[in-house]
Amino acid sequence: MNERLEAGRYWFDQVYGEGRAEGLIDMQSGLARDLARLGIEVNFGDIYSRPGLTLAQRELLSLAALVAIGGLEPQVRGHTRGAVRVGCTATEILETVIHTVQYCGFPKALNAIRVVTDELVDLGVELPPGREAATD
Repeated sequence: MNERLEAGRYWFDQVYGEGRAEGLIDMQSGLARDLARLGIEVNFGDIYSRPGLTLAQRELLSLAALVAIGGLEPQVRGHTRGAVRVGCTATEILETVIHTVQYCGFPKALNAIRVVTDELVDLGVELPPGREAATD
């Protein structure tokens, strides 16, 4: 097994939980397994393993990029779970999505915030009140 794949498995499991990297590969078949391995190698073995950003920062940045691209709800769900797992608060996660609106527009941000909110609720994370609730 190569060094990059081992590093990728380590960092993937740090974000998503023990054995999750192998689970991602195992859920594929044939050549699709190669793509899953490459994703773990490149995204986590090369990128997530770099110094300079914490896992929490990386997860918030990943969420922002996915929101801006749009139409990637399963990945938004997964990175929301990852963000919670590495210590991001609900406020940090939701504010990251809100921040993207100025770059990607309301439709993408609104779609994503629904996915993120639903995932946070499913995880049992308490949602922060909105600003209007704080001023009432």
